[in-house]
Amino acid sequence: MSLATPPAPGAAPSRPACSLTPSHPSNDNRDSPLKALLQGGLHEIKPHAYRDTPAGLGFILSVIAEALTNCRGLVLWCLTRAASREWGRPYGPGLLRAGLDPARFLIVETDTPEESAWALEEGLKSGALAGCLAQVEIKTPLAARRLGLAAQAARTPCLLLSPHGTATVPGTLTRWRIATEASAHVPFDVPFDVPFDTGAPGTACWRLSLERCRGGAPGGRFHVEAGDEEDGLRVAAASSDRAAETAERGHRLYSAG
Repeated sequence: MSLATPPAPGAAPSRPACSLTPSHPSNDNRDSPLKALLQGGLHEIKPHAYRDTPAGLGFILSVIAEALTNCRGLVLWCLTRAASREWGRPYGPGLLRAGLDPARFLIVETDTPEESAWALEEGLKSGALAGCLAQVEIKTPLAARRLGLAAQAARTPCLLLSPHGTATVPGTLTRWRIATEASAHVPFDVPFDVPFDTGAPGTACWRLSLERCRGGAPGGRFHVEAGDEEDGLRVAAASSDRAAETAERGHRLYSAG
């Protein structure tokens, strides 16, 4: 069922084939805070600096791309016109390059944050979504509470990318701070008779700090690296020893497929 096709009168809304949960989650306890992002409820991702906003969006899309593997259902993507002017609108070819089918997204662009919050709440209440992505400022505790309750009732995660410099959203299941990190240099795959470009950039990398986790201890720090279709996201516990941290990058956050 899509939001464009309302259920018959008196009929209960159908559940999506799956929510945003990994197909084969790791048993490593270090993963549990990151897997909490996929629990039904409101989750806030805040950029460490203004320039880290695209990193937050890239991370959320990477989580969605991996979690939607072998799943049906739409992802509701709400953003304000101000956000689209500042950071651009969703771009189909870019989503495809990130491993996402644009047809899996129901995109709603609104004039005000209040309209976006309303669209998110109504979408969650439908029970038909696999997840929500929100580029919007939630301005009141009441709006945050309504979203959180709707997401929990629907057992659906709502991943909120808050603008930099705004107040934290109360009542979230988790709150994360994200920053861009330099990627490891990985040579391009070039013909055998052409030297490798050892200065080529690698995959996207992010540094995540857990500031709030309901029912758990905050304070965790993680280095997350986007992988290819086989690897998916990879995570290593943050360490002051970057060499040791880099050696741990092979650990996978989730198993794709």
